[in-house]
Amino acid sequence: MDSVSKRYVVAGKEVIALDSLTIDFPERGIVVIAGPSGAGKTTLIRIISGLESPTSGSVFIDGLEISRLGAYELAWFRRKKIGFKPQDPVLIPQLTILENVALPLLFNFVDRDKAIQSAKELLDEVGLSARMDHKPAQLSGGEYERVCLAQTIIGSPPIVILDEPTAHLDLENSKKIASIIKRKQRETQSLFIVTTLEQSLIEGADKIFNLMNGRLVKVI
Repeated sequence: MDSVSKRYVVAGKEVIALDSLTIDFPERGIVVIAGPSGAGKTTLIRIISGLESPTSGSVFIDGLEISRLGAYELAWFRRKKIGFKPQDPVLIPQLTILENVALPLLFNFVDRDKAIQSAKELLDEVGLSARMDHKPAQLSGGEYERVCLAQTIIGSPPIVILDEPTAHLDLENSKKIASIIKRKQRETQSLFIVTTLEQSLIEGADKIFNLMNGRLVKVI
């Protein structure tokens, strides 16, 4: 991404969320986006994922400037290339856990039987095979987050973007989520971009970008 800025107008006042940000992401590995609240982390990953457009600057993925794509092209690109989990993900309450996890594959026109089988295997990997016929409301907080993570990474998208995947969890469940993320990245060799305060994820990151007031202040 090159010289990306994002500005909002709130109550008649301009707010600069990102300020001429230039970052080169690796093709694979775990990248942590760090910084205090209000640093611009969530805005950054929403722009990378194509959920928001920059006010100025360019975002390139695989040589394609996604910030210039039309709505249809961008939707197709996101389905094929990006798995995105917001900080407060919402599963469809009427569907079972198994059906929720299989949805991204079904949206990509994968055969239903294959999609369901892939979802079963992934739920087994995250330790929830016994819960696959339950509804989201029947899950604990840690189980809910693991289901959302499984839904995000099913199909092994080349880029997985996770916004604070352990924010609402206790230490034990945070470590479980971090372990799954690190294991799946090794298996798939995808690029995982994570905003997090989870220490084990930070320590295991291949690169850390620290933001402050919408600017890049440190690269580790």
